[in-house]
Parts: sequence; C-alpha cells; structure tokens
Amino acid sequence: MKLKNLLLVEDELTSLKLLEFFLKDEPFKLTIARNGKQASEILANHSPDHFQCIISDINMPEMSGIDLLKQLKQDPDRKHIPVILQTAVSGEEDIQKGLELGAFYYLLKPITKETLISLITAALQDYENYREAARSLHEIKEPSPLLKSGQFTFKTIKEAKNLAQFLALMTNEPETIAMGLLELMVNAIEHGNLGITYDEKTQLVATGELKNEISRRLTSSEHREKFVTVDLNRGDGKLTISIKDMGKGFEFEKYMDFSLERAMDNHGRGIMMANKLSFDALGYADNGTTAVCVTSKL
Repeated sequence: MKLKNLLLVEDELTSLKLLEFFLKDEPFKLTIARNGKQASEILANHSPDHFQCIISDINMPEMSGIDLLKQLKQDPDRKHIPVILQTAVSGEEDIQKGLELGAFYYLLKPITKETLISLITAALQDYENYREAARSLHEIKEPSPLLKSGQFTFKTIKEAKNLAQFLALMTNEPETIAMGLLELMVNAIEHGNLGITYDEKTQLVATGELKNEISRRLTSSEHREKFVTVDLNRGDGKLTISIKDMGKGFEFEKYMDFSLERAMDNHGRGIMMANKLSFDALGYADNGTTAVCVTSKL
C-alpha cells in the first residue's frame, strides 16, 4: 500500500508526540513542522501534489495555522489540500475564521486516536474525490454552449460522477462545481433513494462496507426502480440545477452549516461544502427531496 503523505504542524511538543504516537502504525508518512512558517517552506520545497493532508494547530509562533491556511487558499496549486485544524471545543471564533477561509475539518482537543483516524480518513477521501474529478474533467468533451435546458436521470454513483462532471463543464470553475454537484447527487442516492441513515453511514464508513451496502440496496426489490432526476436551466447569466430523489426527505437545515456536534464525524460535510464553496445559492424543496443550486460562474 502506498503511504499517504501527511504534514503535521505543531509547536507544542506534547501534542506533537501524541499525534505521532496515534499515527505510528497507520499507512502515513509524516513530515513535521514546528510552526506555519516552517510548514510553508516545506510545502514550497515539494511538488503541489506531494502532501495529501495537513494537520495544523491554530495558535503558533511566527505563523499561525489560520495564516498558513490563508496562504494555501491563495495558492491555485495547493488550495484544495485538506487542512485539519486543531482547536479547543471553546474555540468557536477560530473555527469561524477557518470556515471563512474554506477549512471544513476540525480536531477538537482533547483528541483520541479513533477520532483522529476518522477525520483524516474523511479528509483524504474528499481530496481523492476532488482529484479524481479534476482528472476526469480533462478527458470529457465540453458540452455545447447552446444547451439551455435539459433533463437527466441516474441511479448509480458512477452515473452521478459522469453527469456531475459533464454539467460542470458548462461553467468556468468546473472542478469546484463538479464536486458540489457530486456531493448533492451522492446524497440523493445514499440518503434519498436508498434510505441510508446518518448513523448507518457512520458505521458503514468506519467498517469499509459503504460501497458494498450501496451495491446491495441498488439491486434490492425495494430500491432498484428508483432514480434521481436532474433538471437544468440556463439563462440570465446563471445556471440552475435541481436534483430530485425518490426518498422521504430529511432535515436538511442542520447540514447546511458547520456543527460542533458533528465536527469529528467521518462524513456529513458534503452539503455544507457545496453550500460554502460551489454555488452562489443552494436550497432544498419538497421536504428535502429536491436540491436546487444556482451558479453564475459561466
């Protein structure tokens, strides 16, 4: 198994040793920086795709974790590397600053090995999804700019990926839009059509059984006739896409923004990330069975 490269940024020796202890038997190659400035120099001395994840304390001398994050987000080659920020449960102000800069992973102290591994796994999977989308976008023929409206249907995760990438090419930020669309489409399959609950997904991700369970439910008599409908309308300088599943709906409001209660869960950030990063506007209708997203990035 190829090791994932992680950059640990921590000035406090005890905290650093704890992180190293928790990760010593995991499939990661660790690089250490004692502050944001050192981390910035290390990043500059490696290729943009060398590190798959950065774990950083917030309060450090010379350069804070927030300043490091700000620098990363201004770097077009590294801005998508996931950054996990360490903070106290009481550090809501720090979390708000991080959210404004596009950080969606938080390690709330005191940490445990289970929550650390869970959060790293989630960040790495999200990053791999982004990289896969970016690679695929370069291989897809650009859709016709004359496409003003259309309706599409899909059932599987693979079909969702293909459609998200195709539609995203109608915009001038296809990688960002594709990730947002994919998050909404996957949610429509998993939680909408297949009825996988939040707690069930938490357990399935932890045991590595999510893909198998999705495959099983897709072929079951209860779910095999279900599909997701996507409607597209383009006009007045904006693109509106609605994604409707055949489920019972869900309490979408609590997933639109960050929640301390779910901060270290191994999933549950997709809708928030789509809302914050991908679209000008995102809302739900029909009790949560229909996601409506709007972008002017054309």
